[in-house]
Amino acid sequence: MEIATVGTDGDDRAIEFLVRPEGFVEEGRFAISREHDQDWEAACLTIDPSSGSVPLAAVEWAVEFAREYL
Repeated sequence: MEIATVGTDGDDRAIEFLVRPEGFVEEGRFAISREHDQDWEAACLTIDPSSGSVPLAAVEWAVEFAREYL
């Protein structure tokens, strides 16, 4: 599985992830974000509706990554 960060919003309040499970052609997109005045516990996960499903392992990895950088 390949996971990449696509971008941030410039204020380090959102990170977009691109994931491609092994053997799949289509990529999934999702983002983890929070408001500037909120703690990590208020962060939200948003999945692009056109992505279909996103592997849970990718979300787990992204949560750990976002916890460090958001």
